[in-house]
Amino acid sequence: MLEQLAIDFAAGPPRWRFSRLALRSPYRERIRQRLEFVRGFFPELDGVTVRVGLVRKPGVLGWGSLHPDHPGVWVRPRRLDAFTIAHEFTHLLQARGLVPRGERACDLWALARSPLLVDTPPGYLRVPTRLRRQRRLSAGEAALLHRTAADALVARGRGERTYLSRFEHEVELALRDLPSAGSGARRRAGLGTALLEVFGFGRPPRA
Repeated sequence: MLEQLAIDFAAGPPRWRFSRLALRSPYRERIRQRLEFVRGFFPELDGVTVRVGLVRKPGVLGWGSLHPDHPGVWVRPRRLDAFTIAHEFTHLLQARGLVPRGERACDLWALARSPLLVDTPPGYLRVPTRLRRQRRLSAGEAALLHRTAADALVARGRGERTYLSRFEHEVELALRDLPSAGSGARRRAGLGTALLEVFGFGRPPRA
């Protein structure tokens, strides 16, 4: 009995609580794998049970709860981009007071987490049209967005209040030095996408 209690205590709370709809989804295991991959970059969520649901509203890729006592994310099974999941996990940090509120701030903190999570452009921060129209980012673009976001957070730490606008301006300037969309460098898969595909997470689901 004591040994069983010790095992149960060590196991801690479950990491996920899937909704009925998510449990019935044929993509449930793929959803879990993608969530696990991204959650590995969010140690703040250790020991937290996150509810997982499916987005049903057209045009919405994901949603994250801002209720501190009920953390949850809703995802679209056919569009499990790492950055979308990272953005929604960042909302959970906002709910706990670890990240400033607002969608642009959520984008910035998600970009600064790791370049491996930056597989698609942010949806709320202003970025040049060249990036916004892309379905997937290259390794160089992912690194640029991550590095510039991290620099913006450093500027915020120094007291700069316009750190979000700083990020947008610096990205616009830096993109001038990256290869154009038609170059061979641009055609290579993004770093985050390549890593996900190695683990079998990046392959599109069958209909």
